[in-house]
Amino acid sequence: MQNLSLFVIATLLLAVTPGQDFIYVMMRSMSQGARAGLIAIGGLMVGVTMHAFAAATGIAALLLTSAVAFNLVKLAGAAYLVYIGIQSFRQKGRLEIRPDRQKVSDRKLFRDGVFSAMLNPKLALFFMAFLPQFVAPGADPFSQMLKLGLLFQLLSLPVLVGVAVLSGKFGDILSGNSFLAKLIGKATGAVLIALGLRLAMTQR
Repeated sequence: MQNLSLFVIATLLLAVTPGQDFIYVMMRSMSQGARAGLIAIGGLMVGVTMHAFAAATGIAALLLTSAVAFNLVKLAGAAYLVYIGIQSFRQKGRLEIRPDRQKVSDRKLFRDGVFSAMLNPKLALFFMAFLPQFVAPGADPFSQMLKLGLLFQLLSLPVLVGVAVLSGKFGDILSGNSFLAKLIGKATGAVLIALGLRLAMTQR
Protein backbone atom coordinates (compact mmCIF):
# COMPACT_ATOMS: atom_id res chain seq x y z
CA MET A 1 0.00 0.00 0.00
CA GLN A 2 2.91 2.33 0.66
CA ASN A 3 4.23 1.66 -2.84
CA LEU A 4 0.74 2.25 -4.28
CA SER A 5 0.43 5.59 -2.48
CA LEU A 6 3.78 6.71 -3.85
CA PHE A 7 2.73 5.56 -7.32
CA VAL A 8 -0.50 7.58 -7.17
CA ILE A 9 1.30 10.72 -6.00
CA ALA A 10 4.02 10.39 -8.64
CA THR A 11 1.48 9.73 -11.40
CA LEU A 12 -0.66 12.75 -10.49
CA LEU A 13 2.39 15.00 -10.44
CA LEU A 14 3.42 13.70 -13.86
CA ALA A 15 -0.13 14.09 -15.21
CA VAL A 16 -0.28 17.82 -14.46
CA THR A 17 3.18 18.40 -15.94
CA PRO A 18 2.73 19.52 -19.57
CA GLY A 19 4.15 16.83 -21.81
CA GLN A 20 3.52 15.68 -25.37
CA ASP A 21 0.06 14.20 -24.65
CA PHE A 22 -0.96 17.22 -22.53
CA ILE A 23 0.00 19.70 -25.25
CA TYR A 24 -1.46 17.54 -28.03
CA VAL A 25 -4.88 17.41 -26.34
CA MET A 26 -4.78 21.11 -25.54
CA MET A 27 -4.04 22.16 -29.12
CA ARG A 28 -6.57 19.74 -30.63
CA SER A 29 -9.28 21.06 -28.30
CA MET A 30 -8.47 24.70 -28.89
CA SER A 31 -8.52 24.36 -32.66
CA GLN A 32 -11.40 21.88 -33.09
CA GLY A 33 -13.41 21.91 -29.88
CA ALA A 34 -13.55 19.91 -26.67
CA ARG A 35 -15.25 16.96 -28.37
CA ALA A 36 -12.31 16.56 -30.73
CA GLY A 37 -9.96 16.65 -27.75
CA LEU A 38 -11.95 13.97 -25.93
CA ILE A 39 -11.87 11.70 -28.98
CA ALA A 40 -8.12 12.26 -29.26
CA ILE A 41 -7.78 11.29 -25.59
CA GLY A 42 -9.51 7.99 -26.37
CA GLY A 43 -6.90 7.31 -29.03
CA LEU A 44 -4.08 8.29 -26.68
CA MET A 45 -5.37 5.87 -24.05
CA VAL A 46 -5.26 3.01 -26.58
CA GLY A 47 -1.68 3.91 -27.54
CA VAL A 48 -0.61 4.15 -23.90
CA THR A 49 -2.22 0.77 -23.18
CA MET A 50 -0.07 -0.75 -25.91
CA HIS A 51 3.03 0.70 -24.26
CA ALA A 52 1.98 -0.61 -20.86
CA PHE A 53 1.42 -4.09 -22.30
CA ALA A 54 4.76 -3.97 -24.11
CA ALA A 55 6.55 -2.95 -20.92
CA ALA A 56 4.81 -5.71 -18.94
CA THR A 57 5.79 -8.37 -21.48
CA GLY A 58 9.33 -7.08 -21.88
CA ILE A 59 8.97 -6.13 -25.54
CA ALA A 60 9.79 -2.51 -24.78
CA ALA A 61 13.22 -3.62 -23.52
CA LEU A 62 14.17 -3.86 -27.19
CA LEU A 63 14.07 -0.07 -27.37
CA LEU A 64 16.58 0.09 -24.53
CA THR A 65 19.02 -2.32 -26.17
CA SER A 66 18.61 -1.64 -29.89
CA ALA A 67 19.57 1.77 -31.26
CA VAL A 68 18.08 0.83 -34.65
CA ALA A 69 14.68 -0.08 -33.18
CA PHE A 70 14.62 3.05 -31.05
CA ASN A 71 15.51 5.34 -33.95
CA LEU A 72 12.95 3.75 -36.29
CA VAL A 73 10.10 4.25 -33.81
CA LYS A 74 11.33 7.71 -32.88
CA LEU A 75 11.56 8.95 -36.48
CA ALA A 76 8.20 7.43 -37.43
CA GLY A 77 6.54 9.19 -34.50
CA ALA A 78 8.29 12.48 -35.24
CA ALA A 79 7.31 12.33 -38.92
CA TYR A 80 3.68 11.69 -38.02
CA LEU A 81 3.51 14.63 -35.62
CA VAL A 82 5.12 16.92 -38.19
CA TYR A 83 2.64 15.69 -40.82
CA ILE A 84 -0.48 16.44 -38.77
CA GLY A 85 1.12 19.72 -37.69
CA ILE A 86 1.56 20.77 -41.33
CA GLN A 87 -2.05 19.80 -42.03
CA SER A 88 -3.22 22.02 -39.17
CA PHE A 89 -0.91 24.87 -40.15
CA ARG A 90 -2.17 24.90 -43.74
CA GLN A 91 -5.85 25.20 -42.79
CA LYS A 92 -7.28 28.39 -44.22
CA GLY A 93 -9.91 30.73 -42.91
CA ARG A 94 -11.48 31.14 -39.51
CA LEU A 95 -11.36 28.68 -36.69
CA GLU A 96 -14.99 27.57 -36.71
CA ILE A 97 -15.64 24.75 -34.28
CA ARG A 98 -18.56 22.97 -35.97
CA PRO A 99 -17.20 22.97 -39.55
CA ASP A 100 -13.83 21.74 -38.30
CA ARG A 101 -15.50 18.85 -36.51
CA GLN A 102 -17.08 17.79 -39.78
CA LYS A 103 -13.88 18.16 -41.77
CA VAL A 104 -11.84 16.02 -39.35
CA SER A 105 -13.65 12.73 -38.84
CA ASP A 106 -13.93 11.11 -35.45
CA ARG A 107 -12.01 8.13 -36.84
CA LYS A 108 -9.10 10.33 -37.89
CA LEU A 109 -9.01 12.14 -34.55
CA PHE A 110 -8.97 8.79 -32.73
CA ARG A 111 -6.35 7.32 -35.06
CA ASP A 112 -4.08 10.36 -34.70
CA GLY A 113 -4.28 9.99 -30.93
CA VAL A 114 -3.36 6.30 -31.11
CA PHE A 115 -0.39 6.92 -33.39
CA SER A 116 0.79 9.96 -31.42
CA ALA A 117 1.12 7.81 -28.29
CA MET A 118 2.12 4.54 -29.93
CA LEU A 119 4.95 6.08 -31.97
CA ASN A 120 6.42 7.89 -28.98
CA PRO A 121 9.38 5.77 -27.78
CA LYS A 122 9.73 7.97 -24.69
CA LEU A 123 6.53 6.41 -23.39
CA ALA A 124 8.01 2.92 -23.71
CA LEU A 125 11.21 3.99 -21.99
CA PHE A 126 9.21 5.77 -19.29
CA PHE A 127 7.14 2.70 -18.47
CA MET A 128 10.20 0.46 -18.42
CA ALA A 129 11.92 2.81 -15.97
CA PHE A 130 8.91 3.90 -13.90
CA LEU A 131 6.64 0.88 -13.42
CA PRO A 132 9.16 -1.69 -12.11
CA GLN A 133 9.95 0.53 -9.12
CA PHE A 134 6.46 -0.12 -7.74
CA VAL A 135 6.22 -3.88 -8.32
CA ALA A 136 5.88 -5.67 -4.98
CA PRO A 137 8.66 -8.20 -4.22
CA GLY A 138 7.61 -11.75 -5.01
CA ALA A 139 4.57 -10.66 -7.06
CA ASP A 140 3.95 -11.58 -10.69
CA PRO A 141 5.74 -8.75 -12.54
CA PHE A 142 3.57 -9.06 -15.67
CA SER A 143 0.24 -8.63 -13.90
CA GLN A 144 1.59 -5.97 -11.52
CA MET A 145 3.12 -3.84 -14.28
CA LEU A 146 0.03 -4.18 -16.46
CA LYS A 147 -2.24 -3.14 -13.59
CA LEU A 148 0.02 -0.21 -12.74
CA GLY A 149 0.02 0.86 -16.39
CA LEU A 150 -3.78 0.84 -16.48
CA LEU A 151 -3.93 2.70 -13.16
CA PHE A 152 -1.53 5.29 -14.60
CA GLN A 153 -4.04 5.91 -17.38
CA LEU A 154 -7.05 6.11 -15.05
CA LEU A 155 -5.27 8.69 -12.91
CA SER A 156 -4.14 10.71 -15.93
CA LEU A 157 -7.53 10.63 -17.65
CA PRO A 158 -9.33 13.28 -15.50
CA VAL A 159 -6.43 15.69 -16.03
CA LEU A 160 -6.52 15.28 -19.82
CA VAL A 161 -10.31 15.58 -19.87
CA GLY A 162 -10.04 18.82 -17.89
CA VAL A 163 -7.46 20.11 -20.36
CA ALA A 164 -9.76 19.24 -23.29
CA VAL A 165 -12.82 20.94 -21.77
CA LEU A 166 -11.02 24.12 -20.72
CA SER A 167 -9.10 24.40 -23.99
CA GLY A 168 -12.32 23.80 -25.93
CA LYS A 169 -14.04 26.64 -24.07
CA PHE A 170 -11.15 28.93 -24.88
CA GLY A 171 -11.40 27.88 -28.53
CA ASP A 172 -15.13 28.69 -28.55
CA ILE A 173 -14.35 32.21 -27.38
CA LEU A 174 -11.71 32.65 -30.05
CA SER A 175 -13.98 31.32 -32.79
CA GLY A 176 -15.77 34.68 -32.85
CA ASN A 177 -12.54 36.54 -33.59
CA SER A 178 -11.28 35.73 -37.07
CA PHE A 179 -7.74 37.06 -36.54
CA LEU A 180 -7.09 35.34 -33.21
CA ALA A 181 -8.83 32.17 -34.38
CA LYS A 182 -6.63 31.94 -37.46
CA LEU A 183 -3.59 32.65 -35.29
CA ILE A 184 -4.51 29.77 -32.96
CA GLY A 185 -4.90 27.48 -35.97
CA LYS A 186 -1.37 28.35 -37.08
CA ALA A 187 -0.08 27.98 -33.53
CA THR A 188 -1.61 24.50 -33.31
CA GLY A 189 0.31 23.38 -36.38
CA ALA A 190 3.51 25.03 -35.18
CA VAL A 191 3.31 23.34 -31.76
CA LEU A 192 2.69 19.91 -33.28
CA ILE A 193 5.63 20.38 -35.66
CA ALA A 194 7.80 21.48 -32.72
CA LEU A 195 6.78 18.38 -30.75
CA GLY A 196 7.73 16.22 -33.71
CA LEU A 197 11.13 17.88 -34.06
CA ARG A 198 11.77 17.56 -30.32
CA LEU A 199 10.89 13.87 -30.47
CA ALA A 200 13.25 13.42 -33.44
CA MET A 201 16.11 14.79 -31.34
CA THR A 202 15.41 12.50 -28.37
CA GLN A 203 18.39 10.39 -27.35
CA ARG A 204 18.19 6.88 -25.92
